[in-house]
Amino acid sequence: MILCCFCSGLIDSTVFNAWGVFATMQTGNTVILALGASSQPSGHPHAWLQALLALSFFFIGALFTSRVTTFLGPLRRTTLALSFLLQTSLIVTAAALIQSAVVPGIIPQGQEFFIQLVPLPMLSFQAAMQSVTSRQLKCELPTTVLTSVITDIGNDKDLFAGPTGNWARNRRIGAVVFLLLGGIIGGWLSRTSEGMPAALWFAAGVKACLTVAWLFWRPETAVVE
Repeated sequence: MILCCFCSGLIDSTVFNAWGVFATMQTGNTVILALGASSQPSGHPHAWLQALLALSFFFIGALFTSRVTTFLGPLRRTTLALSFLLQTSLIVTAAALIQSAVVPGIIPQGQEFFIQLVPLPMLSFQAAMQSVTSRQLKCELPTTVLTSVITDIGNDKDLFAGPTGNWARNRRIGAVVFLLLGGIIGGWLSRTSEGMPAALWFAAGVKACLTVAWLFWRPETAVVE
């Protein structure tokens, strides 16, 4: 789940830099949607449409993942691997569309294109899938937002326990660090000659590794009392 946070940072840093909206962080998209009521933000008055699409497909992704994985068994290794395989495929498809110049990367200030409405839902859909997985694993990391994570860190009565005395705190701090790291790397990759697709290919590679990792995840053993 910490690596999923890293992927969120990678994807959202480059998507926001390119299109002015978020693929994974829906709080930001809600604010952008609200700004659309006053034809803002300046220079990008139709950003609300992209934000609405991202929000909608995030919800659809959450609904789809919840229903399908519940039917298949959400904590089965094959279910988790198939879920992350689909997430990887969606990121790869989005990256390929941008790499092939079917969809523009960075949009110049004052200009608007709507072809990005094709890959943006893919990225939001897969973000919802990883977020639902976090919930099903009963993990304290939502993977697509840090507000609640930072709140929980500050509210932790055992915040200053030793390194092995509070693993939940360690995971939360790891999530903050890795999402920030993903954002930094995504920003720098966006400035290379490869541009926006480089960060998406990187995220797809991480998700592909996670797909394989689930297949080798050790099953829980029954506790005999």
